[in-house]
Amino acid sequence: MELILASASPRRRELLARIADRFLVVPSRCEEPKDGDPRDRVLRGACTKAGEVAERRAGVILGADTVVVLDGQVLGKPRSRDDARQMLARLSGREHVVLTGLCVISSWTGEEVHAVEETFVHFRDLTGDEIAQYVDSGEADDKAGAYAIQGAAAVFVDRIRGDFYNVIGLPLCRLVLMLREVGVRV
Repeated sequence: MELILASASPRRRELLARIADRFLVVPSRCEEPKDGDPRDRVLRGACTKAGEVAERRAGVILGADTVVVLDGQVLGKPRSRDDARQMLARLSGREHVVLTGLCVISSWTGEEVHAVEETFVHFRDLTGDEIAQYVDSGEADDKAGAYAIQGAAAVFVDRIRGDFYNVIGLPLCRLVLMLREVGVRV
């Protein structure tokens, strides 16, 4: 059985390589949903990505979609450096949730399993200089919520509740259990 990651994300590729010796990367051609309830949105995004790739390739296809949510509002990738500064200022001293929708489709059996993983992340109070320095580094540019927990923003996080890898974009514990449901042992 060929395992296929329906994502171009280098972070997801690196994480999947921690649990799977072999897999193929076939990025989905569809757009991520931009509206709706955050939980429904990430699940719809994951299933759309996996489904689109399943139409082109046979195998066990994994789709994932991750968002950062603060006060019920999705904080996507920043549109500008100023937008990134504003996002980080809003996250400062507060807890937010990271949601990842997962969808695993087996094209051989027709089985489909899906889930939403939830991780709570709390930032310590950040200074304006810390925010400016981080944003100027460029690391925030293409990250949901304008930060990468595995990068320099690790020092912003004073506590976390849930799967750390979910915050990076692929909850490995949940994923392994889902893959087992469709007969894939990793």
